Amino acid sequence: MTGSPPLIDTNILVYLFDADAPEKRPISKDLVTACWESEMRYSVSVQNLAEFSVVVTEKVENPMPTEDVQRFIRDIQDFEGWNVVAYSSETILSAHEIRDRHNVHFWDALLVATMIESRIGTIITEDAHLQRIPGITVVNPYREG
Repeated sequence: MTGSPPLIDTNILVYLFDADAPEKRPISKDLVTACWESEMRYSVSVQNLAEFSVVVTEKVENPMPTEDVQRFIRDIQDFEGWNVVAYSSETILSAHEIRDRHNVHFWDALLVATMIESRIGTIITEDAHLQRIPGITVVNPYREG
């Protein structure tokens, strides 16, 4: 499945700001900077942006101010280098089928269903379990070699 640019998963975005993952921050920064500098184009789901919002404001030791989170999301939304994709109630129905067929968590299945609908074949993530879903290529930027 080809078409839209690779999808950047939530964990990549979180590591840009998470002080508890200093070894992952520069790799995430390089990926995202390539997009901001128009060297690469990436997709991101509204689900990723929502998950990012929750993690960086509620689940990290040093939460980000809401204004900074909103600015970051607005910047992504407004920059043509980011392909922001959304899902519908039909996507949710597809996600249930994907969850049951491939034994993945619902939220991962929803992300995959959104990718399929948006013709995105590659996800950049450290979540290796998504490899069990046919047609989805998982690229882990943190794995050496």
